[in-house]
Amino acid sequence: MKPRTVSTIAATLLAAQAIAVVLLLSGTSPVLLPVTADFGGGIQLTAVNLGVAAVTLLVFSALCRAIDAVRPSPVIRWVEWSQVSGVVVFLVAQFNGVTDVAALVALYAITAGASLFLVLHETAAEPRWPFSFGAAVAIVPWGVIAFYQVGAIVVGGDPALLVRVLTIALLLLASAYWYDARLARVKGRLVIAERAHTILTTLTVSVLAWAVVVGSQVVVYTAL
Repeated sequence: MKPRTVSTIAATLLAAQAIAVVLLLSGTSPVLLPVTADFGGGIQLTAVNLGVAAVTLLVFSALCRAIDAVRPSPVIRWVEWSQVSGVVVFLVAQFNGVTDVAALVALYAITAGASLFLVLHETAAEPRWPFSFGAAVAIVPWGVIAFYQVGAIVVGGDPALLVRVLTIALLLLASAYWYDARLARVKGRLVIAERAHTILTTLTVSVLAWAVVVGSQVVVYTAL
């Protein structure tokens, strides 16, 4: 199956999911995660609406896939993955108790910036070092998230099962993305990276979105 066809299918699935998620979440109370700053003892700056974040990611990825289906370009892939991976880490960090705006923005920036190493890995004459440096940078945010999970367990605030499962699932998908990027360069077949990008990005956004739907339903059920 050609990459353009895969992108077209992915764009359709993502758009359909965005509509479904909007309909499913329309009858539920919004799940809000705080964003704080340590000013004068700490204040809440704002809150992230998980439903809006999930739908935004679905729509953004659907638009990127639609553009790529019409006019394929590596630029679209890197713009899409940098933003999707960065926002996903931002949200997963929030799930695990990270609320400080400086920490959240830093985790987003590090994750999104690590994608630039993959651009070099795909184009450089010697790809090993860009990949190695990029992987070393990209794993840092997940290490911070793991630290918060372990810390929560130590102090008796064990993360919810859904949060633990979602964190592991999204980490595995991110790892698979990097593995496939390396595999494509080693084999000298860019099509591997293109197809893997579409499939893994679609799965990443979809898993996050449906976890938000499930989590929202659990909140509603618990409140009844």
